[in-house]
Amino acid sequence: MKKYKYLIFDADHTLIDYKADEKAAFARLFAAAGLTADERALERCHYLSEKTWTEVGLYDVTSEYIRREYHNLYKSHVVLLFTRIFAEYPMPYTAEEAGERFLKELEGVAKPIDGAIETLEALSKRYILLIATNGLNAIQTGRLKELRGFFHRVFISEALQTIKPHADFFERIKKELSAETDELLMIGDSLTSDIAGAMGAGIDCCWYNPTEKPNDSGLCPDFEIKNLRELIDLL
Repeated sequence: MKKYKYLIFDADHTLIDYKADEKAAFARLFAAAGLTADERALERCHYLSEKTWTEVGLYDVTSEYIRREYHNLYKSHVVLLFTRIFAEYPMPYTAEEAGERFLKELEGVAKPIDGAIETLEALSKRYILLIATNGLNAIQTGRLKELRGFFHRVFISEALQTIKPHADFFERIKKELSAETDELLMIGDSLTSDIAGAMGAGIDCCWYNPTEKPNDSGLCPDFEIKNLRELIDLL
């Protein structure tokens, strides 16, 4: 086992629960319009969100076009999303107004993934912890507010003006830390973003795979875990 100095964590779906946070943001938006969203409505909004995110191309993080336009598309795709939502759940907003309100709602404090706080408390005594996340500054800063004390630095793609998995994202981190490659370990749930990006930059990586998805990517992470607490003994 190498002796790492820095542990780099992905944020969404690794330390914080984006789906839960998104559904809570939808619920608050419905409530502000004087409406009550039941679980069926929230699941439907989440489905439409996933559909829109996919169709716009935001999951295609290896695309050069998405690399350039990721943050603009992140901000603008919500107009199409709420056009679709309003076709089923009318609200007294334009799609543009709702999109702006929704992005603002996403700036609220996030729900941690099970085991995240316990794991960070243990590891922060032995390692320098970092976050590396794709996303918008305001949203990710707000959502990570309650976990911020565990981390030496938080690297957000909008500030870096590049996204995972591209090598320059990781090169910027190494440069700002004055760190050697073998001092770093990347921990994340996404094979295409976290694992591929770390491997492309020569950084060791740990795949967080809570649902035990098959790995048919051809990528071979250095470690694989199902529960974040496994890191405490693994490292």
